[in-house]
Amino acid sequence: MKLPSTKTSIKFIISVSILVLLLLTQLDFTILAQEARSSNIWLMVISLMLIICQIFFLNLRWHELLNGSKQSVPFKISSLINIMGYIANITFITSIGGIVTKSGLAIQQGLSVTHSIFITFLDRFMTMLALIIFSAIGLIFLHGVLSDNLVTALSLFISGILMVIILFFAILLRFDLFNKIISRTQINKDIILLLNNYTENSDLIIKTCLYSLIAQSCFFYSVYILSLGIETEINIISFFALLPILALISSLPISFGGWGVREGAFIYGLSLIGFTPEGAFLLSIKVGFVTLIAPFLVGLPYLLQSDLRDIVLRKNKAKQI
Repeated sequence: MKLPSTKTSIKFIISVSILVLLLLTQLDFTILAQEARSSNIWLMVISLMLIICQIFFLNLRWHELLNGSKQSVPFKISSLINIMGYIANITFITSIGGIVTKSGLAIQQGLSVTHSIFITFLDRFMTMLALIIFSAIGLIFLHGVLSDNLVTALSLFISGILMVIILFFAILLRFDLFNKIISRTQINKDIILLLNNYTENSDLIIKTCLYSLIAQSCFFYSVYILSLGIETEINIISFFALLPILALISSLPISFGGWGVREGAFIYGLSLIGFTPEGAFLLSIKVGFVTLIAPFLVGLPYLLQSDLRDIVLRKNKAKQI
């Protein structure tokens, strides 16, 4: 239990250090205050609604994954599990956040430990894959905006990740040797069986990929709505092309909920298309705020239902035992 706590402390220190460094070296407090005073509350509300839409489509994806191996978990329960994963990441209900919470609640619905952990990681993988796909598309429109060296480096990085993913699944689906090599324990055999079951279900793959892309699109439009409250003229195409790359960088597991890393990425990336450091910083803070409170707003109606609340309480009691 000490190791996750230490990692969390390190991430918190990294986030605070980056934020303090940005505040002291990159930002003019007078301009930042002016930008903050001009904030439009209605843009925040619309942005928040789009994040709620994102969560809805992520709930749909989780529901498909949860029931992808002939389970029959109702949508309201699968949605609750996914939302509790969000809230766990924010409030640290468990030592390693959403992974343990979502896996534990999935086990309550009759899934094995291996199956629960597998779909939890698969769910996160689908988010990463959507960001990579959007980033690859966005790079096409960033020639002339980013330096040639930076575009080349990002292209190689994203292409490399995609090639590894494609190669992995090609080997998995086409060669029995792969199975023989790693199927030496029962857990590995279970994982291989799950991989085969999920990758052979084309309907599931199409649905979950579609939900992932729509969910990320909702997030990008949410950020765009917030950007309308920043006093700057932007190239919309370049803005949307940059967002997936900034989101991909922000998702790196090196900081506390992306704080600090996201602000640094926004300041550097958005300055390339006309944002002031203060405007980019404030936009990032607003993004962090709406993504912070949206899961609580979505989760509250679920937790007010006694049958769903009992599911969460059973999870907490089991953890205490």
